[in-house]
Amino acid sequence: MNRRQFIVAIGAIPVSVKSLMAEHHVVSADPLMVDFDLGSLRGQYTSSEDFYVRNHAAIPASVDGASVRISGAVSRPLEITPERLANLKKRRVGAVLECAGNLVKPVAKVSDGIWEGWSLNEVLAIANPSNSAVYVNLFGRDGYGRGVAMEQARDGLLVTHLNGQPLSRHHGAPWRALFPGWYGMDSVKWLERIEVSSTILPTNAYAYFEMKQTASGKIERKPLPHMQVKSLILNPEDGKVLRRGDCEMSGIAWSGEGLIARVEVSTDGGVKWQPALLKHGGPFDWTFWHVRIQLSQSGAVQLTCKATDETGHTQPPERDSARLDGYVNNWRHKVGCVVL
Repeated sequence: MNRRQFIVAIGAIPVSVKSLMAEHHVVSADPLMVDFDLGSLRGQYTSSEDFYVRNHAAIPASVDGASVRISGAVSRPLEITPERLANLKKRRVGAVLECAGNLVKPVAKVSDGIWEGWSLNEVLAIANPSNSAVYVNLFGRDGYGRGVAMEQARDGLLVTHLNGQPLSRHHGAPWRALFPGWYGMDSVKWLERIEVSSTILPTNAYAYFEMKQTASGKIERKPLPHMQVKSLILNPEDGKVLRRGDCEMSGIAWSGEGLIARVEVSTDGGVKWQPALLKHGGPFDWTFWHVRIQLSQSGAVQLTCKATDETGHTQPPERDSARLDGYVNNWRHKVGCVVL
């Protein structure tokens, strides 16, 4: 059984996660979590079948043709369907989606796809939010809910298609939210209800936040930021044996706060840096990079990369030791190889 057959079957039969992890990169069967092997990427976008999966609960039963209800602090509550939105222009956006807890490794909870749907801002305008409405709370049919600020919601999409095909059951069919540039926990799948409100969901205070211990011992909490700048080495792979001389080094980089301005690589663990050549996608897509390096000495070598986005944010050398949460992991990626 290949990965695609497995994704189709996993909702219907018991699965041994241990026996499937090596082939399918399954992190959890219940709730389903499947990583994407970035080394298998061909072209700009991740195929829908290979797109990473991060669920919070069991996948709902089939809800084909279901509508989404908009209520709360609005003067015109409504039920939306594709037919109801026929007079609005559909949007098509290439965008990276990354899990907030994704680690710094090439088998990861991150993918890039072409999302198609309607502007959440334009849909909300039909419902006419009141002046007191400062939050948009989203509820999925799996029981998961998430609130976002109205400012963030205005840049969101109500998505029905991924990579030119209707959303699959594993990716939130028939409706999901998408907030380009933000971590995936806000992009609620199997969307059932949108509530416009003067208050955010209470559950936002208990999940997905930065938690840091100050010098005085106090614990500080704050909401997670946009997706932070990040880069990965895809070639060569960790543990690979290389030959002395000229060598190709390549990978990808992305940020939720702007295009990648530069990627630099090091062959000595970060002492000296060399710029890489960039190939950009769209504003919210990841960027491919590559560079030729010289390996002049035999033995162990540590290859490192770091990216900087157009706002000036650069990957830190290591994770902040004061952080107590497991989110926003964007330290520099390192690969160890042997040169003969």
